[in-house]
Order: sequence, then structure tokens, then C-alpha cells
Amino acid sequence: MVCTHCGKDSESASRICPYCGRYMGAQMHTAAPTTYAEEPRPPEPEDTRPTRGGRKKRRDRRMPQRRVKYSGHMVNWAMVALVTVIVLMMAAGAGLVYLRVTPAGQRVMARMGRTASADAYWEVGTEYLDQGYIGRAITAYNTGLELEPDRPDLVDKLLLLAEAYEAGGQQADAMDIYSRIYTRIAPDSPIGYRNAIRLLLAQDRVFPATQLMQDAFDKTGDESFYNQRSQLVPLPPTASLSAGRYLLSRTVSFSSPQGYDIYYTTGNEELPERGILYTEPISMQEGTYNFRAVCMASELFSDEMSVSYTITLPTPLAPKATLAQGEYTRAQNVRLRDMNESGDITMYFTIDGSKPSLDSPQYRDEPIKLRGGRMNLRAIAVNEYGKVSNELNVTYRINVPLRDYYRKYFRLEDSFADFTLMVTTMTQFVEAFGEPNSREDTTDQDVTGQVARLTYPWGEARFMLADGEGLLYMVSTTNPDMVGPRKTAIGMQLAQVTDLFRDMGQPANDKGDRGIYYDVDEGYANYLVHSDDPDEGTLTYVSTMVGGEEGTTTLQYDISQGRVAGIMIRHVARRLSNVR
Repeated sequence: MVCTHCGKDSESASRICPYCGRYMGAQMHTAAPTTYAEEPRPPEPEDTRPTRGGRKKRRDRRMPQRRVKYSGHMVNWAMVALVTVIVLMMAAGAGLVYLRVTPAGQRVMARMGRTASADAYWEVGTEYLDQGYIGRAITAYNTGLELEPDRPDLVDKLLLLAEAYEAGGQQADAMDIYSRIYTRIAPDSPIGYRNAIRLLLAQDRVFPATQLMQDAFDKTGDESFYNQRSQLVPLPPTASLSAGRYLLSRTVSFSSPQGYDIYYTTGNEELPERGILYTEPISMQEGTYNFRAVCMASELFSDEMSVSYTITLPTPLAPKATLAQGEYTRAQNVRLRDMNESGDITMYFTIDGSKPSLDSPQYRDEPIKLRGGRMNLRAIAVNEYGKVSNELNVTYRINVPLRDYYRKYFRLEDSFADFTLMVTTMTQFVEAFGEPNSREDTTDQDVTGQVARLTYPWGEARFMLADGEGLLYMVSTTNPDMVGPRKTAIGMQLAQVTDLFRDMGQPANDKGDRGIYYDVDEGYANYLVHSDDPDEGTLTYVSTMVGGEEGTTTLQYDISQGRVAGIMIRHVARRLSNVR
């Protein structure tokens, strides 16, 4: 730079000229230059200290310094400050735009925990996960999920969160994420199922894993789940008999290919919890059988085996009678003929008018006696499978002279000699038989309203109190002096009593029970043994009132050692069913 004062060129970076000592940037003034007067300085004292040569040394006198006055422009620091503030504000605005608009800026905000986009938090979470900051990654992921809970790539983002949970040992939270994916967000996609199954197997939870495999296969149709499950669960059981329809009874057995326990059911019970442990072959009689069975190994069970069978047993043919139906002028004998060509057939019959059953007399190839009057021979055949044939029902009219077997059925007018049901009053009864040992007012389901129960040494009598006076409706006695219906009494033999009433002549069955007669309009009579001894039982006559007062009268004889030990006659204030 050329000095404007001395005209010399200087390479110095400073603006002070090295030659003249002036400020090179100042402009020369046309006015007279400023004169710098030197101030007088006092004389310096001489140095009188001797030198080594014996001469005194004199102090150097320094040149006086000149003050230089610089002339130039002054810096406007206010302007500099203003410009600086403006520049800083512009920089701050640019930085704010950078943070709010650019993806990189949003990531910065997310790292700082400030308001940022959901994408920024997911990206920052992934950075944290890659760096091993699991807790930070989970927090960032959850923040991104809260900011945008519904997004097109939600499944991918949730998988990242689940991965972070697994990395942090929070397996339950990861399972919740996988469950959310396959239950609500993407139920048709295998990805949620597959990760949940992987996590369950890693925890040795094989049973729930196999259940989820089955659900995954059902929902997605992905055969990889079925194949994976097949490698873990037992094979289903097998049946020894193919499903289908069979004639005659059959036996079926189940087996496990791997030797596991088998549980089965024939209903809708849940398997294996409510199933039956299979231990032996199952016999099937007639009917339809629907079996469901599974093999059980520890807590794992196989797929169900389902098999159905329909068993049909042959029905025997009905017996035939050797005597044609019709009218005859004398007593007849009739036999039953088995119409089945093979098989173990048993025939049962009745001639008292009742429907034949397995409790009826068994036909043993002996003649059946038809004594007289109108008689029905009814018979069935039963094979070894318990199948019952149709019924043989033939009617005979045996017109023979009037004999004892024409005696009447038990009727309502049959009564004791000293009293009559529904006629004798309590006052009349007490006058005839004396004061009772006790009286009890109670109720009885056979009649309506209050009743009085009078107790005697020989039994009891009961009276309906509806009319206030008391009406006799039941007597039970062991008094040999009391004469029963048709002059029956205590101590009579069983046969003597039955001979006084209508008897169709039906023999007893194998237990000793015997049907005496049965008529829809009149009533019925039978003798039922109490045990295996036919001399111990109850002889019962029942009469229904047809066309008269609604009610039923029953007459019972208690038989002990073949004789009458007690008699009870009773009125029931309703009609007992007589239909068989």
C-alpha cells in the first residue's frame, strides 16, 4: 500500500506507515498540517558511576516520542449490532423451518422429546433399537403409535414395537401386540399368528401354541399351520369298525396309533375334559351311535375322530293262535305257534284283557284254557335281542252254561256288612264300633278338604268333614268280626276270595304276579306278590264309576301265608286311569 503522506510503498498489513509513522488510510487535509510541539523535557542526570576503564559512564539520552493523531472514519457499532440481530433471527427462523418441515429436523425434535411427526418417532425408535437403547425405542414407538393409531402400515409398525418388547424381555406385551394383529387388524394374515406361535413355543407353551395353530389354519387357510401342528399333537384314534348301517348287534373298539389314552363321548360333551376313558370294546345294540374320540398325551390332544353307526335288530314275527277267532259252545284250549324260522324266541300272553308285556305269563307250549264268556287272547314274541313283535289279538266268545266264572266284577255297591262308603256318617260309625283310641284332623290327597282320622285297635277309619258331620270314605281293618264285601273276612284263603269275583283264569307269571281281569269300563283286578313267595302279596280290585259320580273305589286284601290278614276299602274322589 502506498502511503499518502510520504509516498513510499509499504507491504505491511498494518495501516501505519513504517517510514513516516502515519496512518496510511487517512486523507491529506488541504489546511495547514497540524504541528506537534515537543514539550521540553528536563535534563537527565549524568551517570557518574565509573566504568571498568576508570571513566565515568554517561546515561543515554532517549529520543523524545511523538504522539500521532490518527484521522479516519468511525465504526457504527449500533448498526453492526442490529445487523447481527437480524442475521441471528433469520438463522433462527431458518433453523425452526428446518426442524418443523424437514424429516431430519423432525427426527431432531423427536430425539429431544418435543412435538414431532409419528414417522419421526418411529424412525428414531428404530435408531434406538439398532443402538441397543431398548427402553428409549419402546417409548418412541409408543409415542408414534399414540400420534397416529391408524395408518396403512400399522402392522409393520406394530411388529417393530413387538420386536422391541421381546428384546426388552417384555414377552407378555409382545404377545398382546401379536394378538391385536391377528384378532383385530389383520385376522386373515398369517403374520400375527406366526409370531405369536413362535413366542409361545419359545416359552414351552406347546398346548396353547397348537390351539393357535388350529385357529390360524381355520382363519387363514395356510397349510403350514396345519403341518406344524401335526408334528406336535398326537394322531387321532382309529375305530375297528367302519361307519355305517349294520344288521344285528356289533362291537367296536378304538386304538391309538401311538399308544396314548383315548377319551370318547356319544354326545356333545367337550373333549377330552368331559370324555370317557376308553378301556374296553363297546357293544352296540339297536339304535344310532355317534362316537367322538381323541387321543391324549400330557396336555396335548389329537384332532377328533368322529364315527357313526346305525344298528338295526331283526323284529320277530307275531305269534299265531291255533284256534280261529269266533264263537264256541263249549270251553276251548288254544296254543300259540312261533312263526319265526330261527332264533331264540320267547312268547308272552294274557287272557285277562290287559296288554301283554315281559311281565305277563310266559307261554311254555301248554294249552291256554278259555273258560267262558267273551275272552281276548293277546300275545307277543320277543327275540334274543329284546325286540318285540307286533301283537296277536284274537277274540273268542265261549257260550257255555252259567257257572262261577261268570261272577261279576267288583262294583261300587260292594261294601262291608256294617257300613257303606260315602253313606255312613262318623256318628253312625262310632255308635256301631265304639269310641276310637284317638282322633286326628288332617288332610288327605285322595279327597278334598279336611278329614278326621279315627284310630282303633283293629285299624282306622277316615271321614270327610266337608259337610261338617263327617262322611266315611276309608276303612282299614284286621278285625275278624267285620264282614267285608261279598262276605269276605280276615283269615280266608286267597283262592276263596278270588272265587267270589270275576276271574278270567290267567295263570301267574314267573314272579307269581297274576292278572285277574281287566276291562276298560269296569276296572281291573290283580294279585302282586311282595317277594319271591307267592303266598305274600296284595290282592287289589279297582272299580271306576262309569256314568255316575266321578270317583274310584279300591278294595285291597293283604295276603300273608296265603290268607287274608287285612282288608282296606277306600273311595278316591277322582277317576283313576284305567287305560293300558
